[in-house]
Amino acid sequence: MKITLEIKDTKASAFLNFIKSLDFIQIKTQEELDEPTKEEILENIAAGLHEVKEHEAGNLKLKSAREFLDEL
Repeated sequence: MKITLEIKDTKASAFLNFIKSLDFIQIKTQEELDEPTKEEILENIAAGLHEVKEHEAGNLKLKSAREFLDEL
């Protein structure tokens, strides 16, 4: 189970010290949470390859690089 907590800065240190003492708790930083997992990366690659195959088969029209950049 994953739980996200928001704790006041003034109380965060004491709370972290407490939960670090519990052997069944794993603490992950925000940076670790933001990184995609290996499975997510592989799924994204597979989805991209599927789009390329659909485009090559004429079933999907992709945007040009210029169209993409114009949207930004």
